[in-house]
Amino acid sequence: MQLKDEGIKKDHTVRMQKRLRLHLAMSTRELLDKMKDDNIRPQMMAYFDKRFKTLYENNGDLIKTKDRQKVIGVYCMFVPEELIYAAGAVPVRLCAGAYDSIDVGGDFLPDIACPIIKSTIGLWHLQILPFYNSCDVVIIPATCDWKTKLGEIIKEYVSVWMLDVPRIKETEASHRHWLTEVKELKRKIEKLTGIKITRRRLRQAIKTVQGAQAEFRRFYKIRMAEMPVINGRDALLIMNAYFYETAENWTEAVRAINDELEERLQKGVHVCKRTAPRIMLTGAPIIFPNYKLPNIIEEMGGIIVTDELCNSNRYIYDMIAVDEPLMFDILAGIAERYLLPCSCPIFTTTEDRIKRILQMIDDFRVEGLVYHVLKGCHPYDLEAIRIENALKEKGIPMLKIETDYSPEDIEQLRTRIEAFLETIKGMRHTSEKIPAPLVLERR
Repeated sequence: MQLKDEGIKKDHTVRMQKRLRLHLAMSTRELLDKMKDDNIRPQMMAYFDKRFKTLYENNGDLIKTKDRQKVIGVYCMFVPEELIYAAGAVPVRLCAGAYDSIDVGGDFLPDIACPIIKSTIGLWHLQILPFYNSCDVVIIPATCDWKTKLGEIIKEYVSVWMLDVPRIKETEASHRHWLTEVKELKRKIEKLTGIKITRRRLRQAIKTVQGAQAEFRRFYKIRMAEMPVINGRDALLIMNAYFYETAENWTEAVRAINDELEERLQKGVHVCKRTAPRIMLTGAPIIFPNYKLPNIIEEMGGIIVTDELCNSNRYIYDMIAVDEPLMFDILAGIAERYLLPCSCPIFTTTEDRIKRILQMIDDFRVEGLVYHVLKGCHPYDLEAIRIENALKEKGIPMLKIETDYSPEDIEQLRTRIEAFLETIKGMRHTSEKIPAPLVLERR
């Protein structure tokens, strides 16, 4: 009887694996085909399309490693990837955006649990993606309750290291504690890889990541253009590709698309009408292939000119600053870079996040902000009111969208977003501050 039950359970798992592979391939193909239909899309986006097609449609392994090279899975943006590169390993970010694996992950969590965590656990349980299976260890910063419990649940599938992120980042005690965490992580990575992280190796790793950051900042400035030369959903795709690429390969690809976009600027090629409302995205992360929100915004005539998301603009913007070449100073610089500039709402004080959003609104001439909250993501939900109040003082409307990975609310979201975009257009006629696109339209 026990053998029969085990056989039934195994057959059920195999059927679920086949179904999930098929659904992931279909949803990925549908999304990418929709994005490809844009005739004025940059040609270099084909590179990024191919990467994600390989990932989900062909079930390929995007991470190409050398013989005996370790693969370290990471969650969240608090993991210092410079330490991973310095030890000769490869980082891969595992945050999941697949709706089809949520039902499986839901067996381990309550209904209100974060969709990212549900999707992630589903992918771990079914073991259908090669880059999940190739991870030698997974590093999880304990930034929220869901990630804290994620580490406990997936220990059944992979070795897990937890990082204790301080919630009060202004105190000296917090700085000391976080530096201790970074030093201990360095020791663990060295033991895993068998490679000593020397000052030379660490400086080279910092330089490699800074190369990616430099191209990202170039991309960031290009998006400040008065007339956008790339859609926001394509910008998100480019940033999400950083999850599954080495920093060097991603840098090379982004350098190529930056060259194409700068040429577009010179030729006056743009991707939207001059009257398109300029939208900023912020809130909980939007992870491929769960692009229903950016898709709807731009399908309804808006243009996402920038975002303040931890898996996009906020991910690699800030660089490490090291005053002295000693190992202690380098590690202190790494610890500071991953803690102090971060504007995640898990911290007890998030005034820096509000200031950053307000500054970006000016820099990108934003007319409206869409605040994304994943159901069950309490830190971002709690902060929405404070963000909205700050925007009211600036005269910028905000639309809060609370959703999950399900496609069932797409039509409802479409109606709300369409009304929001019309509100922005109506405000142009009554506001004393005329946005740049409207000025261009009147000439």
